[in-house]
Amino acid sequence: MRTIVVDAVSLRYPDRDTAAVDQVSLTIEAGQTVAFVGENGSGKSTLATMIATLRTPTGGTIRYNGRPTDDWDTDALRARIAVVTQEYHKWPFTAATNIAIGDLDVGCEQDRIEAAAARAVAHNMINELPHGYDTLLDRTFAGGQDLSGGQWQRITAARGFLRDADLLIMDEPSSALDPRAEDALFQAIRDRQGHGITILITHRLANVRHADRIYVLHRGRLVEAGTHDDLLAGGGRYAELFTLQAAGYATPVSLPRQTATLG
Repeated sequence: MRTIVVDAVSLRYPDRDTAAVDQVSLTIEAGQTVAFVGENGSGKSTLATMIATLRTPTGGTIRYNGRPTDDWDTDALRARIAVVTQEYHKWPFTAATNIAIGDLDVGCEQDRIEAAAARAVAHNMINELPHGYDTLLDRTFAGGQDLSGGQWQRITAARGFLRDADLLIMDEPSSALDPRAEDALFQAIRDRQGHGITILITHRLANVRHADRIYVLHRGRLVEAGTHDDLLAGGGRYAELFTLQAAGYATPVSLPRQTATLG
């Protein structure tokens, strides 16, 4: 996919007075990793679902390689897109099959499944299960296993990596991950730069510093766009949010003082 052009796109719900996404325009080029950031309710995920063809805009046009959505065969276009969200589905299948359903159109060899799991920081975790990739992930059945939220989120990310899509949308993919796993996952996302298009949505702004372009949304509107350094220098909404998060990490942690007791 060479370009995605979002031209004055809006989405209005019938029961709301204001638009969820309001006249947003932007262009994403082949190989770019871009980030949508903003506070809750700013329209980030809604915009991404329209780009993924999962919602239809009520205004404006989205073009892929110069062709509007209506000019594409929907199934053919969606086959080139992968979406990973923080909401994971617990399918009652083996670990391997849970990953393989990320690409139903292509036969999935074990090496492809394991490669996708490795990129999602799931390979070692799966190998530690009682039957490895053949472990049934459902306690309803004899011998079945359940996973923690963070482990399920790794499985979900592996589904997205399996397709090796032209466009990969990652919507809060690390909300349940520990810091080490989160860092490894975002390194895998950064490795796509220069290859496929990646749209990243996250509240953890430290993870978008390497994006080619950051789009800041507020109340459905696109209010800022640029690189991390550009936006910090601009002193706008992104700079404010980033500074608030950075200050939280920089604050010293005060530990309670312990008093030794002599017996």
